[in-house]
Amino acid sequence: MRKSAVLEAVEGLVGGEDLRKALKGVDIIGRIAVIKIPREWQGIRHQVGERILAKLGVDSVYMQTAPARHGDRVRGVEWLAGKRSTVTVYSEHGCKFFVDIEKVYFSPRLSNERRRIADLVAHGETVVNMFAGVGTFSIIIAKSKGAKVFSIDNNPNAFELMIENVAQNRLNGKVIPILADARETVAELEGSAERILMPLPELAEAYLGDAVRMLRGEGWIHVYAHEKGGNEFDVVERAKARMLKSAGQFAEVIKCEGKAVRSIGRKSYQVVLDMQVKPH
Repeated sequence: MRKSAVLEAVEGLVGGEDLRKALKGVDIIGRIAVIKIPREWQGIRHQVGERILAKLGVDSVYMQTAPARHGDRVRGVEWLAGKRSTVTVYSEHGCKFFVDIEKVYFSPRLSNERRRIADLVAHGETVVNMFAGVGTFSIIIAKSKGAKVFSIDNNPNAFELMIENVAQNRLNGKVIPILADARETVAELEGSAERILMPLPELAEAYLGDAVRMLRGEGWIHVYAHEKGGNEFDVVERAKARMLKSAGQFAEVIKCEGKAVRSIGRKSYQVVLDMQVKPH
């Protein structure tokens, strides 16, 4: 629906084929719309922003100028129309989150995945989220399942927002924000959890051994990866083979199921693997 609305908003300003290509990347985060604009639109980008602002009824429109950086994963954005504020409040599954699109990584496209993971968690579990961002996965899990979640991120901006989000959702003591590289917390959290989340594809494989150490005996690790080439079945099988080999160095893999979460480009996908493991 939002894509159709944006198409209508800029009809007559740009060619239809270029428009369809650009609108594969429309994100609505709270009251902010973030869109991708091809280079040939640069001269009319503010007109495009004004039309989208009116059509979608958001407060601000920003253009993505660069993909998410490695490390803090923050993407470059440029203001196009509306309020000049990158801070918004995003609602999902009964929870509210402060997000600053200029300072933290955030994707509304993982909403269904966050719900799926929360549904897998048993009441009263202890969970470690190794790459928590503003705490979205952590807070949804804690609120819906009464779990205790150690919520780790090394971005100070994400950490500050996470603290606010934990308080706003009345989960102090249930979600424990930690400002650190996840690897730095292994000694403190070793043997503490039944479930580990690894929603950072760039580091998941390298940190698998650390995730295993945090498990309290047999447990679950949810690993996210980016894979290119082939269809959804191909990329899942390739990710599975790679992660099974890596995890096998540290644990017995009892069960491993995977699926493509979303397309992230031409023949490129984000994949999740749900791995039940028993540490060696």
